[in-house]
Amino acid sequence: MTLTDREIACRAGEGDVPAFVQFVGRYRAPLISYVYGLTGQRDDAEEMAQEAFCRAWEKLPTLRQPQRLVSFLYRIAHNLAVSEGRRPRPVTLPAEPAADPPRDDPGADVHRAVAHLSDEHRVVVSLRHFAGLSHEEIARALGVPAGTVRSRLSRAYDRLRPLLAHLLED
Repeated sequence: MTLTDREIACRAGEGDVPAFVQFVGRYRAPLISYVYGLTGQRDDAEEMAQEAFCRAWEKLPTLRQPQRLVSFLYRIAHNLAVSEGRRPRPVTLPAEPAADPPRDDPGADVHRAVAHLSDEHRVVVSLRHFAGLSHEEIARALGVPAGTVRSRLSRAYDRLRPLLAHLLED
């Protein structure tokens, strides 16, 4: 039986594990894509998405607005990515120079281009295109008006066009 996000929030908040498993199944891939868009690190994105689901599960009983479950999850993931970005990482020098990532993968090109955006533009592009959220859902997740989301997306697209022009040439 397929539940709505609101039904999942209510049931999972009461400890219904199968309802939460359905939620994880529905949002795992988009959430990983979103966090990957923020961090540029696939392994980190998977770990942060897992942590975001764990924290959401813990906090579900106290969620006052079940209709905002998805925004709540993305806010947790966003905060994890921001916190992780502030943490110093140990530097290890490889024995051989790392090979450049393949340049013929359009998906990798898009992620690289998005990584060059400012934080506020990278976040809205990632939520819109990697996570598939609507302008209104993004606005709720970020706590900004929907018009601000549209404005940031427009500016981000302006910055992305020259970075991705080579994809349109083919």
